[in-house]
Amino acid sequence: MLHRTASAFAVAALVACALASVAAQSAPPQAVAPAAPKPPEVVPLESLPAETAQVAALRKAIDVEVDAFAARAIEMNDWMYQNPESGYVEFKASAMMGDELKKQGFEVSFGVPALDSAFDAFVKERFGQSGLKEAFVAKYKGRTEHPVVAFMLEADALREQGGKAFHGCQHNQQGPVAIASAVALARVMEKNRIPGSVWVVFTPAEEVPPSVKTAMTRAGVFDDVDFLVRTHGTGHNAQRARAGIGNCCMLIESTLYEFNGSPAHGTRAWQGRDALDAARLFFTAVDMLREHSEPTFRFMGTITRVGSAPNVVNDSVEVDHWIRNADRSGLEAIRKKQEQVDTIARGVAMATFTELKIRHYGTDTNGIESGWLQALAWNYTKQYGDASALSDELAEPTGWDESGIGAVNVPGVQVRAAVAGVPEVAGHSYENAAITISPEGHKGLVQLSKIGAAVGLRLLMDPELRRKVNEEHAAWQRYGLEKGLLTPDLVRKKAGTN
Repeated sequence: MLHRTASAFAVAALVACALASVAAQSAPPQAVAPAAPKPPEVVPLESLPAETAQVAALRKAIDVEVDAFAARAIEMNDWMYQNPESGYVEFKASAMMGDELKKQGFEVSFGVPALDSAFDAFVKERFGQSGLKEAFVAKYKGRTEHPVVAFMLEADALREQGGKAFHGCQHNQQGPVAIASAVALARVMEKNRIPGSVWVVFTPAEEVPPSVKTAMTRAGVFDDVDFLVRTHGTGHNAQRARAGIGNCCMLIESTLYEFNGSPAHGTRAWQGRDALDAARLFFTAVDMLREHSEPTFRFMGTITRVGSAPNVVNDSVEVDHWIRNADRSGLEAIRKKQEQVDTIARGVAMATFTELKIRHYGTDTNGIESGWLQALAWNYTKQYGDASALSDELAEPTGWDESGIGAVNVPGVQVRAAVAGVPEVAGHSYENAAITISPEGHKGLVQLSKIGAAVGLRLLMDPELRRKVNEEHAAWQRYGLEKGLLTPDLVRKKAGTN
């Protein structure tokens, strides 16, 4: 009886399997989501909607306004060159630019109230500041709130050994350009009753992680911004960038390693655990890792806190260390590399009998470069720029420069100047800073202001162009998420409509 029952069960199982097989063969195949297509990396200039006679006349009116404001813009530029302030302490520059925008009829609000508490606490600990009080948003509200075109700026100078700051990255030019563009555009909008709004947004401390642009994006500062225009200074030539996912300055992970030992007098050093020994061993081990890392990686670090007496064992030493990856597809790779460096730090602490505190405080990631906005900006760069300073070589996408998560969420573009006679010098140098106060630099300031305002005008006046920009931006978002060039936590739902 048992045998027959088992046989019956076996037959039933075979029948069930056969029926399941038939059902599987007859059932319609499950739909597989199609792969996100890669959008074009270059939008041909001839694809741009033609500039209407009305827009051409309005653009000429903007040029007149920029020229009228140029002397003041150059004055601000030169003043910031002479009075540099490093990241998180750009208070004089912030007040000067904010006051100028108030005089021009903009509503200016300082600070970022909704900052992430962990970010704010870290900045307060490191720099003694809270709430990003030097940041501001200045608004000209036109006939309608949207579309909102924002001009973004930075104003922090580079930090030099000894604490002296200098504008080796030309941030002193960004504010005057943004203000000149915004003021000229707002005046023409007012006179001609053009719908939309113009903002000027100051994002402090670009050169000092953690990323302020990321913090301000997460705090909702850009939620109502529909399109963003920015500049970075006057270089020796201008290049058009490819559309796509990328960044100007590599993927970056920033970490503080604090080694804590116990103090002892140098003559009785066997009683101490030297945190400086841990820091030295850490750098040696990272150098060993460097030898076995892909060429796209860079390892950069410094000791930010250490004892001052040679005859006392260091009880606490802090290392500020960055990992950079030039491969924009290497999000997962840089995270794995970060784990390796963390493991090195833990091993060093064990080897030196010190205690370790690890704080990951900054991440710089990819942004989106718009092909339509690049085409639009390049069209006006060719019209306003010097032909000899234009390069036909396409640059890699930067995601409106080093703006990461901001450029993931807001379609934007970096405008570049094309001024003949600008010397080719090293970035982050005194020679680069000096360009901004030269005749060529002043010419670049005015040129950038006109190009940026022209881009803003076209976005305000052309709903079809706005639609194309937004559709392309959404397509690059989908493609970047599917290919792992972006991660879902970077995408923030915007409140505005355009």
